[in-house]
Amino acid sequence: MDKTLQTMIGNMPEKIGKSLEEWKVILKTKGFAKHGEAMKFLKGEHGVTHGFANTIAALSKDTRDSPDDMVSNQYRRFKTYLRQVD
Repeated sequence: MDKTLQTMIGNMPEKIGKSLEEWKVILKTKGFAKHGEAMKFLKGEHGVTHGFANTIAALSKDTRDSPDDMVSNQYRRFKTYLRQVD
C-alpha cells in the first residue's frame, strides 16, 4: 500500500468520523452491488467527500473470492458467449 493511501486511511477517523473498518461494516450491511451505489450512499447519507467515498468503496469490496468465483462473476451478466463450453 502506498504512503498516500495509508495517510488517507489514517486520517479517516478525524476527517470523516469513522475508521475504514467501521465504514466497511456499514457498507457490508447495505450490500451494494456497484461501486457507484456505495459512493452515492456515502456522499449523500454521510456527507463523505468524493475522494474518501471512492477509497472506502474500493477498499470495502470483498476480495476473498476463490478463483472459480472470480471467473463466474466476470462472465455472469455480459460476456456469457465467452465462457468455456464444457
